[in-house]
Amino acid sequence: MKKIVYLLALSLLFLQCAKRSTSPTDAFRANPLADSIQIYTLQPDENVPEKSEFVRDIQMGTSMFSSNCGYKNLMNYAQFTARQSGANLIHLTEIKRPVLGNGCYHVTAKLYKNADPTQIEKLANEQKRANQSRLPKDADYAIVNFYRPKDLDGVAISYNIKMDDQGTIGRSSNGHQFQYKVTTFGKHRFLGKTRKGDSVVLDIQKGQEYFVRCGVTKGNSIAIPDMYVIENYVGIREIAEM
Repeated sequence: MKKIVYLLALSLLFLQCAKRSTSPTDAFRANPLADSIQIYTLQPDENVPEKSEFVRDIQMGTSMFSSNCGYKNLMNYAQFTARQSGANLIHLTEIKRPVLGNGCYHVTAKLYKNADPTQIEKLANEQKRANQSRLPKDADYAIVNFYRPKDLDGVAISYNIKMDDQGTIGRSSNGHQFQYKVTTFGKHRFLGKTRKGDSVVLDIQKGQEYFVRCGVTKGNSIAIPDMYVIENYVGIREIAEM
């Protein structure tokens, strides 16, 4: 019962900023995926694995009056919609950054179902290789990379980031990035805060790298931090583009 209430609440939250496709495949076509089944996200320049069955299109964000449409919420909405649609692949086809001062991303994606274990294993191995840590094999520490792509929206807004609600470890500002070395392993919470906050939890392991994509999104008359744990290979590329 609690799970049903949670899913309904999540749906209502995301409907504030998500526009669904009106194609005939808009309706959910399959039973929802079990929580144990992993959903893979592909970037616009990545190829969809062979034997993938198209399920539906989704369009999200970009409205002058939208809220909750920062990068994090749209990615979570895509995951939620994919799972409810029985799709285990999300192919992001277009990502437009916020404009007009509304803090809203515009993201379009195609959802696919692939039941071929060989293709899924191949994709999993490719992403695992792409996400390999660049730290020395004998490193006795981990690195968390925080970065914030340069956007016209929120250019004047910056905020401190703390680990486990203690001292500040760095500051997120438009178009900048920083690294933080961690030597105490296990789960840590990283919090960014203006008048309101957002956070991510990482299970830090020795010798590993992690990437947190930062930004801001629109709240009720205020800008709210937007923090999202992203695949290493995506973070490396986006930092290089900065």
